[in-house]
Parts: sequence; structure tokens; C-alpha cells
Amino acid sequence: MTTQSSKSENEAGARNGVEASPSPEERFLRRKVRAANRAMLFEKLWPRVWLPLAVVGVFVLLSAFEVWQMLPPAAHFGLLWGFGAGFVFSLVPLVFWRPPSRQDALDRIERASALDHRPLTAFQDTLSQDASPATRALWEAHRARAARSLAKLKTGEARPRIDRYDPFALRALLVLLLVAALASTQADLPNRIRAAFAVPDLPLIGNGLRIDAWVSPPTYTRKEPFVLSANASATEAVPVPQGSTLTVKINGADAKGYSVALASPGGKQPIAPTAQSTDTYAEYTSAIDEDVTLSIGWTLGSERTWRLSVVPDGAPRIAFHGPIEVSPRAVMLLKYKVDDDYGVASAEARVERVIIPSVSERDSEAVEAPPPPAVPQIGKPPVFPLSLPHAPVKAADAKTYKDLTSHPWAGLPVVISLAAKDEAGHEGLSAPRGMILPERKFTKTLARGTIDQRRSLVQNPADTARVAENLDALAVAAQDEGAAAPIYLGLRSAFWRLKNEPEIGDIEDVVEQLWDVAIRIEDGNLSAAERELRAAQERLKDALERGAPREEIQKLMAELRQALNSYLQALRQQQNKNSDRAAASPNAKTISPQDLAQMLDKIENLAKSGSADAAAQMLNQLRDILESLQTAQGSGQSQEEDAESLQKLDEMTDLLRKQQQLLDDTFREQQNQDENADDEKGAQPRQGQRGQKQGQASPKSSAELDQRQEDLQKQLQELLSGMNAEGKDPVQQKLREADEAMGDAVDSLRQKQLGDAGEEEGRAVESLRQGTRALAEQMMRSAGGSGTGNQANRDPLGRKQNGPLDNAGDDVKIPDESSGQRARAIMDELRKRLGEPTRPMLELDYLERLIKPY
Repeated sequence: MTTQSSKSENEAGARNGVEASPSPEERFLRRKVRAANRAMLFEKLWPRVWLPLAVVGVFVLLSAFEVWQMLPPAAHFGLLWGFGAGFVFSLVPLVFWRPPSRQDALDRIERASALDHRPLTAFQDTLSQDASPATRALWEAHRARAARSLAKLKTGEARPRIDRYDPFALRALLVLLLVAALASTQADLPNRIRAAFAVPDLPLIGNGLRIDAWVSPPTYTRKEPFVLSANASATEAVPVPQGSTLTVKINGADAKGYSVALASPGGKQPIAPTAQSTDTYAEYTSAIDEDVTLSIGWTLGSERTWRLSVVPDGAPRIAFHGPIEVSPRAVMLLKYKVDDDYGVASAEARVERVIIPSVSERDSEAVEAPPPPAVPQIGKPPVFPLSLPHAPVKAADAKTYKDLTSHPWAGLPVVISLAAKDEAGHEGLSAPRGMILPERKFTKTLARGTIDQRRSLVQNPADTARVAENLDALAVAAQDEGAAAPIYLGLRSAFWRLKNEPEIGDIEDVVEQLWDVAIRIEDGNLSAAERELRAAQERLKDALERGAPREEIQKLMAELRQALNSYLQALRQQQNKNSDRAAASPNAKTISPQDLAQMLDKIENLAKSGSADAAAQMLNQLRDILESLQTAQGSGQSQEEDAESLQKLDEMTDLLRKQQQLLDDTFREQQNQDENADDEKGAQPRQGQRGQKQGQASPKSSAELDQRQEDLQKQLQELLSGMNAEGKDPVQQKLREADEAMGDAVDSLRQKQLGDAGEEEGRAVESLRQGTRALAEQMMRSAGGSGTGNQANRDPLGRKQNGPLDNAGDDVKIPDESSGQRARAIMDELRKRLGEPTRPMLELDYLERLIKPY
């Protein structure tokens, strides 16, 4: 009855809206329901979870034994997709599964406990509120009987019955293999699992497929195309010259099913197939200008990649190789060195004028005055090509002669820079170098006056009125001297063109015209022949550098011979004409026409035998010789300047003689003092010695030596004051050293220090001797001579004067006679084989290509 009262109290509390605590029977029943739920969850979920776990287990097992790496890409991707699909389908039963309800748990307990008439359901039922007392008594008795049966409740064991899904117990074998795999792989298992998802390499050959990929470097690199290796690592970069062309060709049944792309930091860009592509053949091309990754992929995702690292093509380098030399004929000699990764194609020199403001302009800037109106510049900046040995050349030392004496900027400060270009268009510049642009020195008064007016017009184009007046005076002087008609008419024409407020174009024409007039006055017909000779040399040099055909070389050699003969004839006429005005230096270099003809013959023979380099070098040697030739008027030094230099040389020679005599006297005076000192110490001189001393001249006193040294120093200072050369002149430097030594000698003589005075006098003698030698060498160079000392037997270019052909091998590597004979024998053999029609066409084509340049 206690149970019945409890139930009644619970129902009464529920009716009153108060939730009563559950009875012990209800708590016991709830525990049984939870246990039944767990059993049913295991029975229903385990068969559904086992299938995905089995799929994962098989996948892990294949990964552990590295089965994926052994499969071809198609099978790899097919099996991988199969595992993915199988795993997804194995999850379908879980999607449609629903958790068991309370009623399902009660039904399971009743079945497991073998209870009839569903007592648990009856225990859970409730009676309606309007039941009669008799009905309620019967209901309570029914519940009491159901409560007594709760002690026999059972939930039953969980039975998932996996055997219905796996009747052969393969799950046990799978677990056993997984345990073995875990034991064998240990820490490497994660890497093997990741390898299953890695994209396998695409096979380049096999199953009717062939993929070829290669890189073609630019032509100017002279590098052969190379194939991208199938064994190349995807992480190892393949060096590729900048501007190369990538080509990919795919032959196979599904050629268009492949994709070719280039990945760069800017993104992945696919390459479209060319127009020649078909279903069984696809071709892809692209330029490579930056670091990229080439990928060739298939529809299943398999791909092959290569990292292409671009090797940039740097700009060529060019620099001056020594100072800019100027020949006695005011021709510049530029020496330079060039180098580039793949070869320098061309080089040129650029000249820019340096505008130095005048004092008035600088003062106007100081007071912030408005700038004057801009005046157009006369003359265009000279730009001329530089010689290169067989361009393109990777590295070489070269030189170029250039005559800019006719340019309006001659005699003005300029800046010269060198530029080199490679075949890719990259340009490299040298450091600029400043100089005074060489100008020709004119010896005739009328020519010098004409050039002076030309220079004034270039420096100040606005001053046309003053220049016109001076040209008018020069024209009158030319008429008075009986100059040729072209000279007089040229000066008058320039006068009238400047008189009528000319435009800048007319002024430039006048500048050019005045140069022609001055040259006509100075040289007559010699300058035209000299220009033609230089032009012929340039044409032959260009032909040798570009490997011109033999017929063209022969034609240019004939033109050079004719131009050289004309030049030599004009040179002889000029020397005969000026023989009464100037005499050649006795040490001047003499070259006969036969020597020059022999050099031309050697140049032609070298070109015929294919030794273009040696021919070009000998042509440069010929030009060196021609540039050093001395004309009758020398280098432009007048007779007055020659006489002045000779007078200075005589004065320095006399000064040197007197200083040497003073040194000797000082030495003897020192000896006498030493002997007197020995006598005072008690040394008794023998009678013979006394007689010898009495026979010598009376010793010079220290005061007399001092006065003589002061007089010599004053003469040297007067000689220095008459020199107008710059401080860097070697003659002046030596004379200043002599002046300093003479002053020190004077101080020592005044202090009675004859030993110190002798040393300073010796230093003065040596400085005077070196200064005299330097002045003599300057005079010989001005006259076209070769100097003194070690230079006595050499020309101004440093070659021996035994003849231009005697030392040809010293500067130019010329093939000997046997080498020339071998070259001709080889050429004859090649021509013989080329004339045999029975030889294969491929060999004949090759022989023709060999012979064609010669």
C-alpha cells in the first residue's frame, strides 16, 4: 500500500501543479531505459560506422605499403577518386539513421525480460481525472502488479551482427595488417599518406604519347637549344638566357587534352596552342623573359613541372685603355677595351662640348641679372663608330683613329664618352673623359687668320658683323699676296653671307667654307688626297671586319693603292714647294713607296688566305706609319718658334757647362781644405807633396764660389721667366728642381759647408742635364724626329727605324710562309672536292659554306 499511496500522492501533486520527486521504481526504470538506449545505439551505429572505417583502413594500408607510388597516373587518380566516392557512399546509412526513442527502449526491455502483456507500458499509463473510486482502486491494483515485475527487467546484450555484412571476417585481417603497417612504418606513415594525395609526374613517353619540351636561346648568344630533361627535379632551377623561346610539342591520341602554362609571381598564364595544332598534335611556344615555372598537365590532374630561371643579359662594358693620344697630325687615337656576356656588336664615341661661361657672364649671374637669350650652338656633337675585331666580340682591346680637326669644336673643351651595344640592344657607357679637342696648327699667316675668324664665329655666332669685317680684310690681303682665285672668292663669299644678317644654317655653312679655304691655303691639293686615303683605309677596314667576299677585298685594295699613290704624289709636291721654307729633321723617319707597296701586298695576301685578323692588324700598322709621316712644314711649328727653341737649348747647355765647372771647383776647394786640416794636426808632409801643392793653382775662396753660384741661379731664373708653358711641362719641372738645388748650394757655401754644397751642385747639374734632354726631345718630336737616348732608333710610334717591314712581326702576328702555303693547299683541296658532283649533296653544301667567305 505504500506504493499505491506514493503513486496517489504523485498524481495529486501533479494535479495541483507541483512536480513531485520520482519514485524509486521510476528511477530504476529510467536507468534501464538508458542502458537499453546504449545497447541499441551500439547495435545500430557500429554496422554503419564500420564501413567508413574499413574504407579508411584500406586507404591507410595502401599508403603504408607505398602502393600509390607504384601506380601510373591514370590508375592513381582513378583509385583515389574511387576511395573518395566509396567513403562518401559509406556515410549514406549514417545520414538516414535516427536515434532510438523511449518507447523503443521500453519495447526492447520487455522483449529481453520476456514480460507478457506489456507491463512497462501499463506502468507508464495514467488514469483519467474523472474516474470513479472503484475504477481507481482497480487501476491502482493493476499498477502494483506491474511494479512488482520491474525487479525482473533486463536490457539484453548489444548484438550489432556485423557478421551479416562481413561473413568472412575480413575486418580482422584488415586490423591485423594495419597493426603490422603501423609497426613497420612508425613515424613515416604521415608522409606516405600525404604522398597518396601528391600529384604524380606526367609521363613524357609511353602509351602512344610523346611530349617534347626545349628552350631555344637567342641567336646572339650562340648557344645551342637544349631539351628539358625528364629527370629534372621540380625544385631545381634550369638556367635560361633572357629572351629565349620555349617550345612544347605533344604527340598523342588526346594531344589537346593537355594544358601548358607558365606560372610567375604575377599569376599562372596558360599558353594557347599554335594554329598548326590538331587533335593528335599540339604545339606551344612562348618567350621567356622572367623566372617562371612550366607546367604540363592532363585532365586527371597529373602534371610535370620545370623551374626556369632567367639569366639576365647584362649591358656590355667599355672603358678607355690608356690616355687619348694625339698624333703629330692632330689625329686622335682612342684605345679602349670592351667585354660582354655574349659579344659586343658595335661601339661608338660621343663628343659633347663643355660650355665655360665668360667672366662677364659669371659676374652677371652673381648679381642675378636676367640671362641673355640663348644662342644656337654651331656644329653637331660628333658621334663616330669605333673599330672592333670581328664584331661581335666577347672581350678585346681595340683602337680607333679619328680626325676631328675639321669640326667646328676643334680647339674647344669637350667631353668624350664611349658607348657599346650588344645584339640585344643593351648599351653600356664608359666614364667620360675631358680634353681639348685637337686642332690643326697652320703655319701660313693667311690660313691662321682664316681659322681664327672661324673659331670666333663658332664661339660667338652672334658676332657676325665683326667677323665679316675681318674676313674682308683677309680677302684684301689674299688679293695682295696673289692668292689663287678660289681662296679670294671663298673669303669674299663668306664676307657677303655674314654681312646680310644670316640665319644659323647660313653661319654653319660659312664655318665649313672657311675650313675649306684655310686648308686650300695651307696644303693646296694635299688635304683632298689625304681625306681620300683615310676613306679608303676605313672602307677596307670595315670590309675585313665583316668578312667581305674576296672580290670586294680586291676592289678595295686597288682603291687603297690608288689613294696612297695620289697622297704620296701630293705629299712630294708639297715638300718641293715648301723646301725653301723648312728642312726635314735629320732624325726624321723615311719610308719609301716600295716599303708601303710591300705592306699593301702583305695585307692583300693575308686577306686572300683567310687571315682577316692579321690583315686588319697590319692595316692598323700602315695607318700608324702614315699618321707619323713628316711633311715639309713639319707639325706646324714656324721658323721663329724653331729659332726660339734652339736659343733656349743653347742657353741651357751653356748653363749646364758652367754649373759643372762650378761643381769641379767646389770639389777641389774641399780637397784643399781637408789637406790643410791634416797639416794642422801635425802630419809632416813630404817634400814632394809640398812641391806639388805649390804647383797647383791658388784655391778658390768660399766667397768666390758663393758669388758664382748666385750668378748661375739668376741666369736660370731669367731663363724660366721667359718660358710660357704650363707648370706640368717636364722642361720647366727640371729647371725648377735645378733652381731649388742652386739655392740650397748658395746657403751651404755661405756656411762654409763645401761637402753639402757639392751635393746640391751635383743635384743641380743632373736636373739641368735632364731638362736639356727633355727640351731636345720636344724639338725633335715637333720636327717629326724620334728623340734621343733609347728612342734614337725608333719612330714616333715606338717602332725601330730599320724599315716598316723589318719588325712587322713585333706588333702583328703574321702567319709564316709555311702557314700560308698550308692555307692555300687547304683551299685548293676544298675547291677540288666541291667540283666533284658524285659527292653527297649534304657534303657539297657544307663545302660551299666553307669556301663562300673566301
